[in-house]
Amino acid sequence: MKEKDGYINCPEQQVILYVEKEDGQYGPMQTGSYLSGNYLDDYEIKRVHLEESLRIRVMKGEISMVKYYMVLEDLTLSELAARVGLSKTKVNRHLDPVHFGKAKVETLKKYADVFNVPVSNMLQVIMLKKGDNLESYTVLEEKKQTEGIEQVKTENPYVMLVIIGEKRK
Repeated sequence: MKEKDGYINCPEQQVILYVEKEDGQYGPMQTGSYLSGNYLDDYEIKRVHLEESLRIRVMKGEISMVKYYMVLEDLTLSELAARVGLSKTKVNRHLDPVHFGKAKVETLKKYADVFNVPVSNMLQVIMLKKGDNLESYTVLEEKKQTEGIEQVKTENPYVMLVIIGEKRK
């Protein structure tokens, strides 16, 4: 690859390529990631649409929050079962809201730990109002500290402190 062909404008994610320089020698060149520069925005749009469709299904009672987070985290049933320490049959039952409602709090805590969310998020959907629009708090992970909602761990593993208001300094 020639040096001029290797340049990608993507300052968020940089890579090193070995390219043919103008003088005919090969050497390193720092440039942006091709995938990030050309496809990352598509991925983010698809993730927002996926989250929205899953959220609607949760609120209609078609799937449980376990299924919601499992799909968002791109985990298979086997992977989730291994991480939670339950059988695949039991995890599969928890994907259905009827059986999810029978799960013990300790089991919900195991799921929450795998998904890296508070236990309370296994029982609620948090939306942020932005003007006339609602945005999912789930897909705004990198923006959480700027949105006026903060979830802070307490000494009790089953209780989170939720602070709503201006961002704390």
